[in-house]
Amino acid sequence: MTAPARLRRGPLSTSYLAFVSATGLSSLGDAAWMLALTTTLVGVASATTAGLLLALAGVPRVIALLGGGVAADRYGPVRVMVWTDLLRCAVMVVAAGVVLAVEPTAGVLAAVAAAMTVLGAFFVPASGALRPLLLPEEHLVRGNALYLIGLRAGQAAGGPVGAALLGLGGVVAVAVANAASFLVSAAAVARSRPEVPGPVPVPRDRVSVREGIAGGLRHVAGDRALRGLVLVVGLLELSAAGPVNIGLVLLAHSTGAGDVGAGLLLTAFTLGAALAFVLTLVRPVGRRAGPVLVLGACAQAVVLCSLGVLGALPALLAGYSVLGLVSALCGVVLVSLIQRRTPAPVRGRVMSIMSLVVFGAPLLGNAVIGISVDALGLTTTMVLHGLSAVAAVCVYASSPALRGARLD
Repeated sequence: MTAPARLRRGPLSTSYLAFVSATGLSSLGDAAWMLALTTTLVGVASATTAGLLLALAGVPRVIALLGGGVAADRYGPVRVMVWTDLLRCAVMVVAAGVVLAVEPTAGVLAAVAAAMTVLGAFFVPASGALRPLLLPEEHLVRGNALYLIGLRAGQAAGGPVGAALLGLGGVVAVAVANAASFLVSAAAVARSRPEVPGPVPVPRDRVSVREGIAGGLRHVAGDRALRGLVLVVGLLELSAAGPVNIGLVLLAHSTGAGDVGAGLLLTAFTLGAALAFVLTLVRPVGRRAGPVLVLGACAQAVVLCSLGVLGALPALLAGYSVLGLVSALCGVVLVSLIQRRTPAPVRGRVMSIMSLVVFGAPLLGNAVIGISVDALGLTTTMVLHGLSAVAAVCVYASSPALRGARLD
């Protein structure tokens, strides 16, 4: 049983703001390190080799995510997040020492990247499991919106910070600063303990990691509404992943705007998402969660279908800003519904399954969109992505339990 709502403070409490600050610091460090890592890899190897190594380094995260959910349920999300940040700090310190001792090589940098992605796989489901333990149910949507604001702000700041540190002291300076950010993050998370700790649902001396993962999968498979929510997450992520990651480049070049236009489209999408988080923080959906989600997914489908026929950059900018707005709004509602639906004893594992879907969708979407554009053309491809959002609406609307979902 989770802590009674009256024992937990709102999203603007000191403990929750500390948690959000930790998230922002961790994402800032990750973004800064990724920039330094990519730049250094390109310098010591070819661009093709760098891209391949980074892709391979991301594979362990997908594998480790389900285990991260088991750890969050077994040991508690706070302990997992603190130890994850401390270990990431240690990895960065070791990386800085190795680079100082010897010239950075592609193999060393790839190993560090893999270690960081594995540790990140433990942090993500734990943070999703912790938020409902810090917030009363009526503030969960606002808390998730504030969390995403901190996450995106850290990601946005990480690039410039990483570039500045890289210019001042190279990859060593970025690694040291990253280590410091993880240390501060660990201290901030330690302050955000749930006022009444959740149970320890997986006895560590009786249940193996494999059995723990199987238990989480069985829970999702056995709950029709929860299974539908995870499927909706996958369909909406799949519908937007390709158009946002690769499609915007193709669309910008089709209008003659080139790489500058692609950057502007990405900025428009990001600003739309930021607006959705702010609006949700100020005015959460509450009892209108179901209708808002359906309307948002329908709007996402319409925008995606129209992207292939919008021939001017201003129209595409408007389209991507709306896409960012509605996709972010749907994301906040969906994660809040999943958290609310899931009992505390399995919440870490369910959040790891959802995270696996979220991380896996771009991998599949990026692969599919290139093949689809070559075979069917850009316009038809965007329509197909829009139909994926339509399928998400159909899945959601077909469940009576989901149609009446509320978040008040």
